[in-house]
Amino acid sequence: MKKEHKHGGNPLADLARLNLPETKIIDFSVNLNPLGMPDVIFKNWDSLFNAVQDYPSINAEGITDFYAYKAGIKPDEFLAGNGSTELIYLIPRVLKFKKVVIPAPSFYDYERASILAGAEVITYPLKPENNFALPSARELETVINNVDAIWAGRPNNPTAGMFNRDIIIELAGKYPDKYFIIDEAFIQFVDNWKGESLISCNRYPNLIIIHSFTKFYSIAGLRMGGLIGHRDTIGRLNEYKEPWTVNGIAEKVAPLLKDCEDYETATVKFLTAERERIFGILKEMDGIEVFPSCTNFFLCRWRKTENLDDLLKYLLGNGIFIRDCRNFRGLEDNYFRFGIRSVIENNSLLSLLSSFGK
Repeated sequence: MKKEHKHGGNPLADLARLNLPETKIIDFSVNLNPLGMPDVIFKNWDSLFNAVQDYPSINAEGITDFYAYKAGIKPDEFLAGNGSTELIYLIPRVLKFKKVVIPAPSFYDYERASILAGAEVITYPLKPENNFALPSARELETVINNVDAIWAGRPNNPTAGMFNRDIIIELAGKYPDKYFIIDEAFIQFVDNWKGESLISCNRYPNLIIIHSFTKFYSIAGLRMGGLIGHRDTIGRLNEYKEPWTVNGIAEKVAPLLKDCEDYETATVKFLTAERERIFGILKEMDGIEVFPSCTNFFLCRWRKTENLDDLLKYLLGNGIFIRDCRNFRGLEDNYFRFGIRSVIENNSLLSLLSSFGK
């Protein structure tokens, strides 16, 4: 199959590729909060809409204030952006990396952003037999010496695993001349996320944490994200960042999210129970290899037939779309990913997976 790196999936393209008629689809390829966006956004939409008439603040002060309130982050340690993706591309462009290492599989834009900025990319293969865990500090040191920076997702997309926090802190302290760029776009789905997140550790000048509103608050269209780091590093990045990249509606939504504790608690409670339930069912299912998850999606490997297209066609024919992961480096052999949705929708997917070929 043609190797095109794309974000999420494209149900219409796969329907055409697999010669299926267009139909209503439940899209499991996206990894957003299954509870949907917080009600406070709906209730305030009329006033939010009025924000299109005026310029937002140049540096998205509303988002900066949110992170100060939620996580105690000082304004000079934070840089807001138009989603985390804008900031992923800003980092290598400003810091001028010559060579980076990226665990594989992981989010493709780490690689693309580095290459576009002129950096050479080397990959560190993660092993499925080890549940795609990041290697030990000693193993990573064999490649860190030869690069300027290392990228890593916590939790990692698409493997759904969590790289060890202490290893990253240890290496960041030991190698002050190497940058550690850690993408925590999915961290809020993790139990005790504030304690697990690197935003709670000391501000090393070489440690940059990427964060995002998009996934947890299910507001992908608003494009809201940020960087947390040492004030010197954040200041340097801010010198090169374009002004007004965060729109006025997004900036006014951020303060509304300060008091969504009930929504946040309900999200983690639901996902913790549903993740355990789904994992237990898949572990017993013939023809599916499922990998442990600490977040709101699962990575699986299809083993019932030799071609993942057999499963994709069967699911699409029944109105369900999953993420084909064969265009991720290291996942070419029939891997797929799906996000956790409502109990009813999850049960529909599980039922179809178990009934394939019957």
